[in-house]
Amino acid sequence: MSDTPIQRKPSPKLDCALAAHERRARLIAQLREQAVATASDLATQRKAITAVTIKDGLRRKAEPWLGASIFLLALGGIVAVGCLLSAAVPWR
Repeated sequence: MSDTPIQRKPSPKLDCALAAHERRARLIAQLREQAVATASDLATQRKAITAVTIKDGLRRKAEPWLGASIFLLALGGIVAVGCLLSAAVPWR
């Protein structure tokens, strides 16, 4: 006997099964690539949302201080104008 294996053509059922397996494997690979891309996009979106949230938090903290500062500056201006006017008017 020869050591060479006998070459047989696979049955049609086996060909269909192999083709279906290849299609499923390609589909799974494609879906996996899409999932990885989506996960990467989600991570980027999460970072952007976190940055915006931090910026909004800082803005919320700064707004009361800004309002109070403007109020105090306006009050100081009114007092300064009052002092100047009272010094300019001669009292009897």
